[in-house]
Order: sequence, then structure tokens, then C-alpha cells
Amino acid sequence: MAVVTGGGGGIGSAICLRLAQEAARVMVVDRDEERAQAAVKELRSQGGTAIASVADVADPAAVERILDETEAEFGPASILVNAVGISEGTNVFETDPGQWNRTLAVNVGSYFYCARALSLRLREADAPGVIVNISSTNAFYAEPNAIAYTASKGAVEALTKGLALELAPARIRVTAICPGIIRTPVTEGMLAESDDADTLLATWNKAHALGRMGAPHEIAAVVAFLASDEASFVTGSSFIADGGLSSGWLF
Repeated sequence: MAVVTGGGGGIGSAICLRLAQEAARVMVVDRDEERAQAAVKELRSQGGTAIASVADVADPAAVERILDETEAEFGPASILVNAVGISEGTNVFETDPGQWNRTLAVNVGSYFYCARALSLRLREADAPGVIVNISSTNAFYAEPNAIAYTASKGAVEALTKGLALELAPARIRVTAICPGIIRTPVTEGMLAESDDADTLLATWNKAHALGRMGAPHEIAAVVAFLASDEASFVTGSSFIADGGLSSGWLF
């Protein structure tokens, strides 16, 4: 049984689909009900088993509700994928306290709340589990107009290592994935709003050694591996899946 936060769009929905294809029952969590239900519909159309929960996972009470709903429908969850994330797209001078606090609350706070809540239940049941955090290459390399996002992803890296160390005795593995630029509705929206979309797209593609942006299903494939028994000796690690972006940062 898998719980995926931010499961209604982009990388999150691809993760939900891949886990369903691997025979996992999936709880799709998203703040946007329409997106969550659309993801569930897609999974079910392909033979998967899924339900949706609309919640703000930066709220610890909402996290407990999600896990309660999951247990009531499918039984206890054993896999958590923290895939929710926001970016205000502002620099240090423009980022106000509200933007900063919200970014850290969603991108770091929710990861902790979800991991802690699931871990407590797994420990009580003496059951193993897996937590996969979606981080970013921004954890290691900064770019303009992403100060809060960059800080949050650096925190996710540290959180992943801390959780892995503390949860290993409870047989809970914790890893992170650092994608490069992935073609999602967010990046499509940025291209649509750009004054020169062709140049922006060419810049993004060129920044990757493979000469292109990634696709959501490519990140979902890494999640499927990390959540499987094939990764039984893997914890505390961050997997860079960036098409070679970090091999030569071009921003």
C-alpha cells in the first residue's frame, strides 16, 4: 500500500501510475481535488487500484487523516512517496516571509510530518517500510529566482539522511531522488508564459548532458526501484536522475 503526496500532477501522478503498475494499491494525495480524481481515474482505467484524498499535507492533522483513510480502505500503508512541492520563483530580495514560510512548510515540513506519522504506525505494528523523498538538483546547485525552493531542497537532503539513520532500526528505508528539469505541467506553463519559449526550451535542453529534459515516467521508474525489495540494501542515499544536468551546470 503506497501513499503519494502531490500525486495529482506531473511527477507525482507518474509515480502513482508506476506503483499501480507494480501492483501497489495507491492513495493519491493532492490539494487539488480535480487533479487527484483525474489521477485516480487514469490509474483505474489501466487496471490499477487507487483512491484519492484531498489534503494540505503541511498540516499534521491532515496527514493523520490521510493515513486513517488509507487504512480504512486498503489496510496499513508501507510505502510513502513525498512528491509534493511548490516554488514561488522569487529571489532573496523579493521573497517575503509568507512565501518563505509556506515553501518550507510544504517542501520540508510535510515530508517530516508524513514520514513521522507513517513511521510511528509501522513501528507500532513492527512492520518494515519505505520512504522516498522527491528532492531536486537544486539541493546542490542554485539557480536565479529560486532561493526558498533551493533552501527547502537542501533541507530535504539532510532530512533524508537523518530519517534513514533514525529509522533503520525499525526496518524503514529512506531515500531521495534529485531530478533535473522534468517536462511537467509546471514547466509547460513556464514555457507558455515565456516571451521566447523556443530559446528557453533550448536552454533547458542544452543544460542536460543528454540534450533534453526528463519525463515524469523516468523519475517514477527510479521510485519503483527504491520502493522495491531490489533496493533492500539502500537507505540514506540520494539518487541523481538529471540527464547529466549536474555534470555541467549551465545556468
